[in-house]
Amino acid sequence: MKDPASGFDDPAVERPHSGVSKTFDGLIGRTIDGRYRVETVLGEGGMGLVYRVTHTRLNKPLAMKVLRRENTRDPEVIARFRREAESASGIGNQHIVDISDFGTLDDGSTYFVMECLQGVDLIDAIDVAERMPEERAVRIALQVCRALGAAHEAGIVHRDLKPENVFLVRRDDAEDFVKVLDFGIAKVANGPKRLTRAGEVLGTPHYMSPEQCQGDDVDLRTDIYAMGVLLYEMVTGHVPHDADTMMGILTKQMYEDPIPPKVRAADVSDQLEQVIMRCLEKERERRYQTMQELLADLERVRGGLKPTGPNTVTLAPTRPPRKRRVVAPIYLGGLALAVLALIGTLVMNAVGGHSTESESLSVAPPRPSARTETAIAPATVTSAEVTPAEEEASAPDPRDDRSVTSVATTPREGVDKARSKTIPRKRRPAAKGSLSRDQAILDPWN
Repeated sequence: MKDPASGFDDPAVERPHSGVSKTFDGLIGRTIDGRYRVETVLGEGGMGLVYRVTHTRLNKPLAMKVLRRENTRDPEVIARFRREAESASGIGNQHIVDISDFGTLDDGSTYFVMECLQGVDLIDAIDVAERMPEERAVRIALQVCRALGAAHEAGIVHRDLKPENVFLVRRDDAEDFVKVLDFGIAKVANGPKRLTRAGEVLGTPHYMSPEQCQGDDVDLRTDIYAMGVLLYEMVTGHVPHDADTMMGILTKQMYEDPIPPKVRAADVSDQLEQVIMRCLEKERERRYQTMQELLADLERVRGGLKPTGPNTVTLAPTRPPRKRRVVAPIYLGGLALAVLALIGTLVMNAVGGHSTESESLSVAPPRPSARTETAIAPATVTSAEVTPAEEEASAPDPRDDRSVTSVATTPREGVDKARSKTIPRKRRPAAKGSLSRDQAILDPWN
């Protein structure tokens, strides 16, 4: 028996069936609304019981699902459930179970009547096969995709897709004809699987998308994630994420990547594995964006072709754009002045470097010619003609090193030394720049 509070099968769990009856046969033998005779119990789920009934006027076998009273105590919930179920029934897709009637029992429990199906649900089919052949799994998945695609076009998201809600029947000598059940129930019910008081029922933990586990709003891509889980389970015999507690499963759904299907079942094709892993992307923007995209790739896999993947090229980026800080005008003005000052400094350094170079070159003694040497030598030798006052004025100052040196050396030695002396060129001071510094000037935000 499945405990709806934990989502696990536990044979030790026993509980009263509140809102319907204390026993399974509480309604058996009764006639509901004067036309539905209850015959036997077909099954039980977390939402209520499913009975086999006969329409007394048409003598037609039907199924009646009675929702537990605690799941439908809110009149608004009932109204929403009916709208969802009516819309799903009105889609007209052959792979969606047909719902024909609604009603309320004496104790306030809500019921709805649907076509009676003869066959097995997908969970039983997986248990029998352990691992389905890829061809069969793809054939079943294609039909589920067609059903969900039709519902999505009508604005309905299932939100609780799982093997128990996929029924396999025989029709026109065709095996594994798919019927998808319980549209709208998971979206509006107020049962024990509720994760938050303010939220809605999110689904069954093993098949919930990461956004469901986080309590975020969901869209059709939630059903695409669940479709990937169904495919994974059909071909490997395992669900992608499992744990001993509900919280453990939810945590893995949100943060842990699934083991690739080929690790569990080596005969899974690379093409199908690629499709499954794309369905199981944590970010919904990276999954298939519509059931039509997924359906097209499954058709390619069945034909032995390589899947093309989802159309994520034209999607908006998943990360929000980076917000730049608002800069005050006064700050911008100061920044502009700083840049101008820097440019002025560089220009002044360049001009100053040129002038310094010119000055250093001009102080070099000119290279004397032979005529200069001849003229200087006699003037120095004929010093007798100089008057005493002039001689005293021209006497060298012992404090002046240059005067002493000029006296100590002969004119010829001074000329030779001037010729041999090399004046180094003073290099122009260059601005010390770097890539990081220049970038900081151009873009101070980086």
